[in-house]
Amino acid sequence: MKTLKNLIVTAGLALLTSTAVNAQYQVYPGKYAVKFTDKNFSNYLVSKPDEFLSQKALERRKKFSIDVNTQDLPVSQLYVDSLKKMGFEIHGVSKWLNCAIVICDSAKITELKNISFVDYNYNWRKKSPKTPYNPDLTRPKFKKEKNVNTASTLKYGKSANQNEMLNIQMLHNQGFKGQGVVIALLDAGFYHANVLPAFKQAFDNGHFLGAYDFVDRDTTVFGSDTHGMNALSCIVANIPNEFIGTAPEASFYLFRTEDGATENIIEEFNWAMAAEKADSLGVDLIHSSLGYNDFDDDTKTYQVEDIDGNTAISTIAADIAASKGIVVTVSAGNEGDEPWRYVSSPADADSILGVGAVDKNRKLAYFSSRGPTADNRVKPDACAKGLSTAVEGASGHTTTSNGTSFSGPVLAGAVTCLIQAHPKASPMDIINAVRAAGDRYNNPDGDYGYGIPDFYIAHKILLQKKL
Repeated sequence: MKTLKNLIVTAGLALLTSTAVNAQYQVYPGKYAVKFTDKNFSNYLVSKPDEFLSQKALERRKKFSIDVNTQDLPVSQLYVDSLKKMGFEIHGVSKWLNCAIVICDSAKITELKNISFVDYNYNWRKKSPKTPYNPDLTRPKFKKEKNVNTASTLKYGKSANQNEMLNIQMLHNQGFKGQGVVIALLDAGFYHANVLPAFKQAFDNGHFLGAYDFVDRDTTVFGSDTHGMNALSCIVANIPNEFIGTAPEASFYLFRTEDGATENIIEEFNWAMAAEKADSLGVDLIHSSLGYNDFDDDTKTYQVEDIDGNTAISTIAADIAASKGIVVTVSAGNEGDEPWRYVSSPADADSILGVGAVDKNRKLAYFSSRGPTADNRVKPDACAKGLSTAVEGASGHTTTSNGTSFSGPVLAGAVTCLIQAHPKASPMDIINAVRAAGDRYNNPDGDYGYGIPDFYIAHKILLQKKL
């Protein structure tokens, strides 16, 4: 590793030579991703992870025997400070992608082409190393249970159909309602979630743990966009007799990563930064009802062959999150009846659960995005109710809405209860149990994936494996 004295932090760094000639990666008008060559001069050491990861994050790594590595190290503050001294405003930094998002004009970004610590030729669209894909879909034989009461002890109200379709009431009846499990929700905004009735119990009981807006770079997430609020309600709503989510006692962080007015690839970088933050805080599950394929800048738009589990920025970040011991669930997309048709990123990641949508009769919703992926993997992984799904409305009354944006969190809450019931189960243990519990697990397809999972079966699979 280089020593600090070998690098002088001034605007004169442009004098250092490099053979790079390509323009840096524009992620939004006036914003660019600047890729660093390394993490030299870091203020942190892998051997002292408690200085940049929470105790909860370290406990998760220890539980799953995951080593802390250089990917976990924050980006070099020296490099960031150098960019600031050159006049670049910093929108954010990503340690997993080892980059900074800078705010400047197209002329100024060219000043970086001769900076030694900037990888000016970096190809952001290059494929990452393939994650091993070996789903264990063994469903053991179970002894027939006699006189089992499948009725819910909770009064679900309008969410009864979407909850009971997953047989989640069987876990709820055993006391598994998400207690002690921490979720991070990545979305476009959480309009009035701090005051609407569906969330009152969650906020009163201290289940809301914090928030950050990666778009506007502040902590205000409750002022606009109902999308994230609707999705959150599918998980933590708790109004007996009216609307109860699939994990009504889970704790959660809320991260705004999406600018609802535009569609630019910066939102994928925001997604990655939020996932990193969630990891450092020690969350157990990340859910996102967001998907990316078509951008305002056509040069950034993905092609079908890019939906291969290794190319999109958010897909790479989702798989990295999974490698840190986090269960990741993502809505598959709503392009099933559109020319695109296929799942969007990051639902194509191979170490996560991509979630499609069905109606109240378990029939595939017309809009639910389809698989397989470009490399011929089964996607979506599972389905839940996404047509006429009960959600909290902006007026404070339970209403219904359509989209995998809502089937995703319905399933994510059920996964949360499964994590509570099996805290020693790894993310892939959980994911494969959900796949194996699907009603099409032995004959998956590109519409339903492994089907609608029965979470009591998933629970029994993990019990039998002693997980």
